[in-house]
Amino acid sequence: MGGSSKKFKKAEKSKIKLKGAKLPKGANVTKTNFKVRKIVVPDQLKQRNLTNAAVLSNKNLTLKDCLAKLKLNNVSSKIEGLRGVREIITKMPSELHRMLSSVVKDVSSLSIDIEHDVRRDAYKTLGCILAACGQSVMVPFYEVLLSFLRCSMTHIQSRIQEDSLLLLDVLLQYLPELVVANRDKILPQFLDMISKLRTESKPGRTLTINLDKQSTSTRWRVKVLSRLTGILKILIDSKRTKNETAEPLEEAVSLAEDVDNPFASKVPDYQPDKAVQINYTFDRASTMFLPIQKRHLYTTCPMDVLFRKTTGTDKDLSLGDRVDDGRKLKMYVEMLMPVLFESWLEVRPTGTGAEPGQEHALTQEAAATLELLMAIFIQLWDLTVQYCGETNNDDMKRWFREEYGAKFCTHILGGFPYYQSGTETKSQQPKRSKTTAPILSEKTVDDHCYRHNFNICYFYCCLHEQFRGGKKKSQPYTKIVEYVKRCVMNWKFRGAEATNLLLQVLRYMLLETDCMAVNQETRTLLQTLLEVYITAKLPQEIRNRILVLFCDIIVGSDSLWRRYGQELFTLWLKMLPNLLCKPSIDMEVLKALLCLGQRGNVPFLEVLEANAKQIVANMETIRVTNEAEQGEGFVLICNLLFYVRKRELIRELIDFDALGLKDATQRERLCSTLELKLGMLQE
Repeated sequence: MGGSSKKFKKAEKSKIKLKGAKLPKGANVTKTNFKVRKIVVPDQLKQRNLTNAAVLSNKNLTLKDCLAKLKLNNVSSKIEGLRGVREIITKMPSELHRMLSSVVKDVSSLSIDIEHDVRRDAYKTLGCILAACGQSVMVPFYEVLLSFLRCSMTHIQSRIQEDSLLLLDVLLQYLPELVVANRDKILPQFLDMISKLRTESKPGRTLTINLDKQSTSTRWRVKVLSRLTGILKILIDSKRTKNETAEPLEEAVSLAEDVDNPFASKVPDYQPDKAVQINYTFDRASTMFLPIQKRHLYTTCPMDVLFRKTTGTDKDLSLGDRVDDGRKLKMYVEMLMPVLFESWLEVRPTGTGAEPGQEHALTQEAAATLELLMAIFIQLWDLTVQYCGETNNDDMKRWFREEYGAKFCTHILGGFPYYQSGTETKSQQPKRSKTTAPILSEKTVDDHCYRHNFNICYFYCCLHEQFRGGKKKSQPYTKIVEYVKRCVMNWKFRGAEATNLLLQVLRYMLLETDCMAVNQETRTLLQTLLEVYITAKLPQEIRNRILVLFCDIIVGSDSLWRRYGQELFTLWLKMLPNLLCKPSIDMEVLKALLCLGQRGNVPFLEVLEANAKQIVANMETIRVTNEAEQGEGFVLICNLLFYVRKRELIRELIDFDALGLKDATQRERLCSTLELKLGMLQE
């Protein structure tokens, strides 16, 4: 090393060094007399339309340039391209339709990108595309979107599987028809995220562990099950909408077209959902409110109704298709119910608490899981009820009840009612007595778990057809009635959602017509609700809804009302006509009172006749809320006074009280109605 260094230094010294040398004058001047030619790169740089900024992104990129950036390997370039696509769609949606095929395919392909940020941006951009185009325009691209959804659900990387739920959210929001039409392809792979088949030949499933170690299995299942509720809701709404929008005139048109066909059926198909057109012709000799359609009294019963299983209005499905739908629905129920029960068994309270009732306390994850499970249970039941209504056959409902009624009572109703952990400390602070009864009563109406408990009450009644009947006292039903009674007596649920749930449970428990028997527990619940209605200071909206519930019990089924006991409603019925003497009344309440008058309820009519003069005096100033048309409420009050039974009272109302109305139209309407009834009584 030393020798080589000396040789290098010696060579440097031997070089010629120019010191002080200068260039001749004029040689250091820069020449500027050269010519420049333009550099043209064809097919790479094109003239941009800078005058129309709407077709460019904020970085002056066209839609084609943005799509080109999506194919690069750089993450920032892909995100910049996705952002540019969103900006152009926002500025000029019509620009999207020119390259819709390329945009959908390129953006959808990034839904399985290896980078997390790129995937999230791709879902956001895809939502903008679907919102700008609509469902009808996206029909040709259903298969593309479905293939990328299934690919992301079954991807080998767990993070891509997890983000596939976000892609499913976008499709549920903007393309529900795609999810409904391909539910048979989506649901099995969707459930593979949280479960696996026990055997390939049976639909039963068992739970699996979580996808990765960064989130617990319970949280992951909550994410998946929340999307399952969205799928089932869209499926229920689609069936409901199809039944509501069925056109009853389609069949008449088809029959008219097949007149020359000798093989055409001469008997029209039976349509139970078709509205019957009745000509309301007044006849003094006939009974009021009982119109008879005489031309149908002697019509021959169509034979195909007797031997056909389906009587729905959906013409698109044949009998075989409907049977196949029933098999698929049964397969879905058998597939889901074991997984749902196992999910609850993993998170339910262990029952090792030292304090009485502490075994019912739920953690946050357990409460979220239970809420989702109850929502899915009810949705599956609604699908079953819809199918039974379409096929006019209740075998599916009976199978559902026999298969899962006892399991539901064992697994979920065993710890009812539930409350969330952390809320019990507030209820334990006041020490009123040495007993635990006051503490437990406060826990059973916990504000944090009222949705869970109300859904449990409702679903239990759905699973047991004769829940109100039976000579033997049912312990589960007794627990449910006690909880609902506590909620009614406290009525601490002031929110709209809680009030709707409580009234829905009360309506089903008190008014369900499939169960005509009435036991002592249900009768006590009805008596408690009546006492609260009479004595408690409830908001007027809640009082109106409870009043409509009572009227439905009396009007809906005469035998059910008598089984409850007419003496329970006597005091309440005598209070109702006083509502017409107040400054305002709700339209629904007024319709309920009219139904009581039509049925000739004696206690109600006696008090109506006693207050008839005050009602007429108040007719001009009373305000009817929620009426569809101006003056509709006044007409209903006139119709209600039509059921006054005393001729002397009707004559006094016509001669004296009706003259107090200043409006001539109202006065003429009331007098004509009362004179009509007076003429009927004289005959």
